[in-house]
Amino acid sequence: MIVKTIHYLVCILLLTSACAGNQAKSTRPAEWLALNQEFIRLYAQGDYDRALITAQREVDLAGGFSPRENADLATSLNNLGVAFTALGRFAEAESPLRRALAMREKLLGFNHLEVATTLGNLGELYAARNMPSEAEDAFIRALEIREAALGPENPDLADTLHNLGKLYYQKGLLDQGETSLKRALLIREKTLGPDSAHVGQTLDNLAGIAQTRREYHEAQILLERSLAIKEKALGPDHPWLMNTLTNLTETLMAQGQVADAESVIRRAVAIGEKVYGPENVTMAVPLTTLGNLATAQGKYQEAEQVYVRALNLRARALPADHMDMALSLGNLATLYYLQERFTEAEPLYERALAISEAQLGPDHADVAQLLHNVGVLNRKLGNLDQAETNFLRALAIREKVFGMSDPLVAETLEALAIVLRENGDAIGAIQYADRAKAIRVK
Repeated sequence: MIVKTIHYLVCILLLTSACAGNQAKSTRPAEWLALNQEFIRLYAQGDYDRALITAQREVDLAGGFSPRENADLATSLNNLGVAFTALGRFAEAESPLRRALAMREKLLGFNHLEVATTLGNLGELYAARNMPSEAEDAFIRALEIREAALGPENPDLADTLHNLGKLYYQKGLLDQGETSLKRALLIREKTLGPDSAHVGQTLDNLAGIAQTRREYHEAQILLERSLAIKEKALGPDHPWLMNTLTNLTETLMAQGQVADAESVIRRAVAIGEKVYGPENVTMAVPLTTLGNLATAQGKYQEAEQVYVRALNLRARALPADHMDMALSLGNLATLYYLQERFTEAEPLYERALAISEAQLGPDHADVAQLLHNVGVLNRKLGNLDQAETNFLRALAIREKVFGMSDPLVAETLEALAIVLRENGDAIGAIQYADRAKAIRVK
């Protein structure tokens, strides 16, 4: 029986609005304004390392303005947090963003658009750190401020709708996510034009929903459109292309287009290493997909090297219970299983399962996948009773999430039939096998 590899669907980090608005003048506006414009230019180009340096210079300069809490300093802190987030330095991003929020609320009021900007940036940070409740609260508050101030068809409103839709998608709320993303797409196409890179970002996340629903051809169409838009608008090496290419690779693999997928993912890795450097945690995403591809091709040694590299990057940068850690652990465990390295796979699967249950809840599709994988492993280890328990839990979740007639339900039914047969329950085995057969013949 083939154990499915856990696939990571990338969700794009997107700046929620312009980093600087109409700020109150300070005693030294000219130098600060020049730095701020330079930050915006560097960020737009994807040069996040230099953008970070520029934002820090902004903070240092504005920190000397009078009064000590001023609008320019708030904007500089916001920019600093955004730069840290873009570079995957999430732990360093929260403090400047929270300081910027408190300062803007105090200086501008709780319903000011610049408050919404920082709320949106905080929401993105919380989403990246797998803090969905905090992210949702920030996005909804930003949405309320912007809709009240800007009306229903403003590009900044579309930014918030995009990010909220992306969050719902991450949480598995596909219908809610699709509704928000489609509304964002319509606004962006109308106000920014169909060839805007921001249109491409929204197409990426709509493709992610299609992938989750296993509508791979539709996902490929959306991603190829996004890629063409971004290449035209941003150039061939912009970091926004990396995530589109990574997701396109996963879509091509799902359709058996392995040869096409390899050139796509290697381009994504090359862009990421050029922009972020080889040791940045952001690289873990395309590296994981490269490992998935190597696994699918039977290149197990290459896959192990890539998976271990991704795991180490995440272990250095993320909390031990972060969902991205579960993804890396699960992929490496699956690889070990395929090589019949069962005792090495077992603790990795168990760690991945514990993290996933804690972060996603007991009824999430990814939890079901891990339970299924652990069940397959337990069968190989001769732990038939434990395998049965794993499969029964996976079955209940998959029936709830995907419906009674989904192929994934059939997969777990077949696994249960095998375990029951080996455990001496011939009648139970036949019942599960018959249910699986009925699904397969449809």
